[in-house]
Amino acid sequence: MYTNTAAEVIANDSNTAAQETLVVILATGNEDGGKRATLAFTAATCAAAMDKRVIMFMVGDGAHWAYEGRTAGIQQNGFPPLEELMDCLIDMDGNIYVCSTCDEVCSVPSDDEARDLRRHSAIEPRGMSAVLSDMTEGRCVTF
Repeated sequence: MYTNTAAEVIANDSNTAAQETLVVILATGNEDGGKRATLAFTAATCAAAMDKRVIMFMVGDGAHWAYEGRTAGIQQNGFPPLEELMDCLIDMDGNIYVCSTCDEVCSVPSDDEARDLRRHSAIEPRGMSAVLSDMTEGRCVTF
């Protein structure tokens, strides 16, 4: 009878974890001061640190966060600033998508922002179908 050593079990577990995908859906804007966005990006960066493939999908009001400058100055007690969390996810090769239908529609900029509003360069517009195949078997969390 063959049994795996502890090192083999750990190596197998870490190889499996690297192949798993977590989809984090961010569907809330700044109405709560960025609290749910902070939680979403915290979950995403933690999963990326655990060698999981991470997809952040901003949909509906969550499209608010796809634009440059909107994470600046947002920080919840006990958490890093939202801008730092987003940069960390980008640095760890997390994918950040904004719903292509919601982009520039669901989160219409205020008049004072409209002049210079640009989507963050690391955030790509994608349709819902881009994440549906990864949203199976409980590997999706929504904020």
